Amino acid sequence: MRFRKKRTLDKYHAYRKNGDRPHCDFCVDEPQNKKYLFAHWKILKNMFPYDMIADFHDLIVPRRHFQCESEMTAAEREELVYLKTEFLPKGKKYDIIWENFAHMRSVDHYHVHILRFKK
Repeated sequence: MRFRKKRTLDKYHAYRKNGDRPHCDFCVDEPQNKKYLFAHWKILKNMFPYDMIADFHDLIVPRRHFQCESEMTAAEREELVYLKTEFLPKGKKYDIIWENFAHMRSVDHYHVHILRFKK
């Protein structure tokens, strides 16, 4: 199943092939795609959204680099729970919180997808 339109998919593959990329895509501070900043987390606009299926595709990304949920501190876990249960539902912008298994991620920095499906 394809989630990205051809143009977005082509941009994604070109980016992934670029040898000049930073070690971790999410550790680089890119203010143009930052939507919200919290003590331990940031919400970013996905640069390569699943635009075949979603009107909005953003990411919840920890500000500190780690790969697995088990590496979260108690404060990071508490703030993530707040984001999932209070902050995001209040805005009513998203339909789903989508978390991949670690072996399915294209980036080894822990992150969670948040999407609003196309109607």
